Amino acid sequence: MSRCLTLEEYLERFVDENTQSVGEDVTLLVTAQQAQTLGFFFVNGLAGFIERVRLERGLPPTSAMSEDEGDLQARVSDEPDQDEFIN
Repeated sequence: MSRCLTLEEYLERFVDENTQSVGEDVTLLVTAQQAQTLGFFFVNGLAGFIERVRLERGLPPTSAMSEDEGDLQARVSDEPDQDEFIN
């Protein structure tokens, strides 16, 4: 039975497998899809934080995700293109 990795272990393994040293610089090799997914993760986290602060202050909740935003997320491909890396 395999055990689950801690966040620190997962990140260390990810960095070890997806970095490339160039002189003194380190480049993280990620696809455009991975970068976009990370962006959505941060935006959703920030929006959730702001929503929580609004609710704690007694302000009305903000509107739900618009249909355009939902369509955008649905159109994002599940299969990253391994040939397109962002440095």
